[in-house]
Amino acid sequence: MISQPTLYGAAGLCVALLLVYLVYALLCAEEF
Repeated sequence: MISQPTLYGAAGLCVALLLVYLVYALLCAEEF
């Protein structure tokens, strides 16, 4: 069974990657 801290860490990492992707998409959209 996966421990809770590991689960929270994985979820946080996914959210962080999603936020970075959104910011990157916004910056690229402003250039065009």
